[in-house]
Amino acid sequence: MAVSLHGLRGKIAGAAVLKGAVRRAGSLTPVAKAISTVADAVEPGTVAAGQAEASGSYRGLLAGMLREALPAPPVDHTDVIFDAVCGLIPGPRTEHVSYQQLLDRAEAQPTAGNLLAAAAEARRPYNADLTRALQLYEAAFEKNPHDLRAYEGILSTTGRTDLDWQRVWEAASVLKPRRGLLGADSLFWVPINQLFQPQPPAEALRRAKPLLEQYRPRVTRLHQLLIETITARLQFLGEFRAAQSLRAAMAENRVRELRGIPLESPLWLKHLLGAYAHLDQDARLLRTAARPLVDTGTARAGIAAEKLRADAALYTGDASHLIAHAARRREQLTLPGEELMHQLVHGKRIAVVGPAAASDALGEAIEDYDIVVRTQYKPQTLRGRAAKVGERTDIAYFQTKDLTSDWDQLAETIPASGVKLAVARPLMHTVLSAEERQAPDWLRFARFEYGLYFRGAPLGIQRILYDLLQFAPAEVGLFHADFYAGTGTFTAGYRHQENTFGPHSALNDLVMMHDLGYEFRFVQRLLRAGTITAHGTAAEVLGLSEDEYLGRLESGPLAALSPSRALRQ
Repeated sequence: MAVSLHGLRGKIAGAAVLKGAVRRAGSLTPVAKAISTVADAVEPGTVAAGQAEASGSYRGLLAGMLREALPAPPVDHTDVIFDAVCGLIPGPRTEHVSYQQLLDRAEAQPTAGNLLAAAAEARRPYNADLTRALQLYEAAFEKNPHDLRAYEGILSTTGRTDLDWQRVWEAASVLKPRRGLLGADSLFWVPINQLFQPQPPAEALRRAKPLLEQYRPRVTRLHQLLIETITARLQFLGEFRAAQSLRAAMAENRVRELRGIPLESPLWLKHLLGAYAHLDQDARLLRTAARPLVDTGTARAGIAAEKLRADAALYTGDASHLIAHAARRREQLTLPGEELMHQLVHGKRIAVVGPAAASDALGEAIEDYDIVVRTQYKPQTLRGRAAKVGERTDIAYFQTKDLTSDWDQLAETIPASGVKLAVARPLMHTVLSAEERQAPDWLRFARFEYGLYFRGAPLGIQRILYDLLQFAPAEVGLFHADFYAGTGTFTAGYRHQENTFGPHSALNDLVMMHDLGYEFRFVQRLLRAGTITAHGTAAEVLGLSEDEYLGRLESGPLAALSPSRALRQ
């Protein structure tokens, strides 16, 4: 979900200047001690007593920023931490605060910050307690309606739980302009307000779409979370082209907020580069990645800037920077399964087989590759389908929620199968570390993931392609991936029985947590650069223009899943 930057341009620049000054001054031990004392004083609550807000208050954010700017303690390279931009890096392990502890803290001291911290932990994939997360976000919003993280959480979790759009839009009303052509009382909002009814009138959609296009220059200056809310609603109504136009408006808004100012952290650089990538502004993307306006004086910030520079090069057609960056990272920190992964992938022909409900008979071509990679390990989806999808699974990639929910079963079946390696997302390392569990021999953690997103996160196929390319394979061939523009969502038996967008459906994540248009374009760029090859349905879909692809989404399985599809007829 997008981070709101509305009106924060000056604050971000000011924070960057302050943080840089603190880092330089903190190189002197007496000054560092004084800064640490100030951070403790600023921190709300008493850290020693376990009463400090884990997230949420601006005092808490300031305290964290001051501590982050201080010289880092010596790193034990056996310790591994997760960073939102860098992925898994060497770093001092901090004391883990469990989900239950955060819930207890929020109940004992229901400040907005404590409620937000518990909500954030509730929605993590290894907890997936989304209904509780929604309740906590609503409580935080009630405490402080001006804390945009609370509203953002309401939007995200509502879209993945009960789909109460009226409640979301009521909360979003605080983000509307108070005056002007698009002021809250403007007639502009009448049909858009109606879109958030449980059963919107068809006339509302017919009026809203041309209005959004007519006033697009002004729409781009609306609050980002307001645009995001309308975008999400349009997608659930099957209007992917109109939604993608609003995404571009969000990217323009993001660039306007962040370009040309010092950035407080690599996370803001990630947002800016992601917006440039979304807008296909390659020259600005590469120029900004090469000379980022972010302090790279710390080891973590330096790794982040280098990693994002490699991502920018990959997006514009050059995988060599990513390969070199990954090799350096492997030298700096050894992770379980890396050596085996290198042996399996480096210099080999790799077939990546997706879970699309395609009918292509490509089994023989798939089996001809040195290594066969699939999303998850689902042997039941292969039985009797060898002519279409092949039989082998050498490497299987898993989502965190699938690994955690099916851990015991996978621990029994994978070692006895032909699977040579299972690959988890970086966050799974944090899960096992918190539970003080050793990673089994069959499990590898992806070190980092593609980072040029200003909104959303990569889908499974995109994560797999990006991860494999780091090991310099001879070829990566893509099979049975239609990016939801084919005849169905998944092959039979791949996912649970959800067959529509609706309350608590796992399919809601496709539009709440991902940017399908941008994801399509990312893979299409890899294909056009010769970085990957595509076969069958994958080649056909990737041969479409983006507008044609979005049109296929509007007439394909995702549109058919929408409970409100009758509006478009």
